[in-house]
Amino acid sequence: MKKYFYLTIFLFISQMSVAQINIKRDFIICIDEKIVTSLINPTIIVKRDTSVLKEIEINYHAGEISLNSEDYNTILCELPNTIFLKFDYYQYSNKGKQNIYNYEIEMERNWFEQTFVILYLYNLDKKKYI
Repeated sequence: MKKYFYLTIFLFISQMSVAQINIKRDFIICIDEKIVTSLINPTIIVKRDTSVLKEIEINYHAGEISLNSEDYNTILCELPNTIFLKFDYYQYSNKGKQNIYNYEIEMERNWFEQTFVILYLYNLDKKKYI
C-alpha cells in the first residue's frame, strides 16, 4: 500500500513540475470602436532584422492575453528583437458579406510590463475613418 501512495505522490509532483505556468496580461483590442471578443490565430512573432526567431501562439479573450512563462521570458529577455502581434479578424458588413482583415502590428516590449494595454485599430478602407 505504501508503494502505491509514494508512487502517486511522485507522479503528482512530476506532473506539477512539467506543467507550464501561464502569464496573463490585461490587453484590450478595439477595432473600429468595438471591443474584440476573439481573434483568429493570434500569434506573437519575434524577429531579428528580417529573420523570424520564434512564433509564439497566444490565447486572447476580451481583455486578456495569456502565454506560457518560457515564451514570456523570451519576449522580455532576448535583445535586440522586434515583436509583432499577428492575427486575423472577421467582420460582417450590413449586407451579410464577410470581410477578413489580417493584422501584423509592431509591439513594444514594455507593453508586457504595463498594468493594462488598450490597442485601438481602425480600418481605413471604411469611409468613416478617412
